[in-house]
Amino acid sequence: MHKEKMTVLQVGLVTWEDKIEPFNNILNWVFSDNIETIIQEDDLESPKTFDVILLTSDVDNITLQDYQQLLNRTEPYAIIFDAKIETSNPDLATYLKSKYAQSIDMTNQDSVIYDLTKYFFKGQYGDKLKISDLQVSPNFSGSVQYLGNIGLELSADFGQNFQPVVSWRYNIMGSAEFNQEIWLEYQADSSIQTQLCVYLIQGGTSNIINQWVTDESSSRKPIVIETHDDSEYYLAVSLKAKGQGELTVGNIHSRRSRKDYGQLILGGQRHVDECNQEIFSYFHPGNMKPPLNVYFSGYRTAEGFEGFWMMKKLGHPFLLISDPRLEGGSFYLGSKQLEDSIINVIHEKLDELGYTTNQLIMSGLSMGTFGALYYGSQIQPRAIIVGKPLVNLGNIARNEKIVRPGLFGTSLDLLLSMTGGTTQEHVNQLNQRFWHIFNQADFDNTLFAIAYMKNDDYDQTAYTDILDELSTSRAVVIGKGINGRHNDDSFAVNQWFISQFQRILTQFFDGGN
Repeated sequence: MHKEKMTVLQVGLVTWEDKIEPFNNILNWVFSDNIETIIQEDDLESPKTFDVILLTSDVDNITLQDYQQLLNRTEPYAIIFDAKIETSNPDLATYLKSKYAQSIDMTNQDSVIYDLTKYFFKGQYGDKLKISDLQVSPNFSGSVQYLGNIGLELSADFGQNFQPVVSWRYNIMGSAEFNQEIWLEYQADSSIQTQLCVYLIQGGTSNIINQWVTDESSSRKPIVIETHDDSEYYLAVSLKAKGQGELTVGNIHSRRSRKDYGQLILGGQRHVDECNQEIFSYFHPGNMKPPLNVYFSGYRTAEGFEGFWMMKKLGHPFLLISDPRLEGGSFYLGSKQLEDSIINVIHEKLDELGYTTNQLIMSGLSMGTFGALYYGSQIQPRAIIVGKPLVNLGNIARNEKIVRPGLFGTSLDLLLSMTGGTTQEHVNQLNQRFWHIFNQADFDNTLFAIAYMKNDDYDQTAYTDILDELSTSRAVVIGKGINGRHNDDSFAVNQWFISQFQRILTQFFDGGN
């Protein structure tokens, strides 16, 4: 399946069209040395948009206003400019920064075009090979324990030299149109060293045509699999180790790489802790008018961001946060380092915009409600808007046995990963992970808009528990009960969710206008 064709506008003095001919099937190339002409020829009601704008040189006699009109025709992070332009036109450089344009060395045109074709594709894609796909080396003589779908724990003396420990029984399929990015979740005692080995196998053959091996210094970054071949390929992955102690191998993630231009989507950021756990964030400047809208993605087995077009339609700056762990997310809980990274990125964007927490809205649906409420408790925004709240995560796991048998096994993995056990004591401990934070918050200036399912089979008491805890505060709570279980009538929840966003924007921020 071929990727969707991209429209690229090159603005400069000399066209690169002679270099583009081999890529006409994926690039629609437009060149201009006269920005005014493009602006004047366009329909003002429906101006032409571009997937990427490439500034290869500073065009003479063009006003900053003309540049602004042109550059607004693409998304942030989709503007690439020659690093030399920064010094020749400081006003333009300032505006480019506000659009999150990316500066690169354009000396090698072929390299720039390669990046365009490989890393500026439309959409996003990421998946994972699960714990059940792991295969322990037949030569391994230590102990093996499965920790649900969290990881495979290996304990042994792995020796003084690197030895194969595990491999994945399925290969990762790759397309010539994209480059892949590989990331392994794992934890190891300090006495153990690991090497992740990735082998590129030519499609239709057993020929290994390239390989990548991590070392300790580079293990905090994904392996980017760059290929210049035109054929499909497969990636075989194995893990080697040496030393003595415990090694826990988790999911291995495969994503379409953005190289240095982002994660999953252009401008996406990756936050990783010492335990090799990840969270993703993406910021869009919108109209630069308050508030900053933060949206936590719901549970999704396909890795990536959720809610882009919904948040963009609201017009204001927004921050998307996504959790790729476990099967479809780990409810944004993790180490202090990982949780701090979420709080830090929210404060970072508030500071960048010059906003206060009173100009902040936190939001989410289903799994995303936990993120909005948990981190909202620590930041105290102007409003928290959620649909289908989930806060008693221990109870959700307990309900897997009788109330909702076999429907959400990840809740058990979450319980085990966050508490180390599955008893009632661990259930209570996981529940308190939320309430310990929520009960300390000052919500006197926070508005809550909550749509809940009257017959929720995940967390039956979430809404009433929240009301009870807020009863002693001056928080305003607007509730909407909808008939059905947790996964029933998502349409009604989503409609109410958006209507509350629009109402709150109008009431407290004058619509941002």
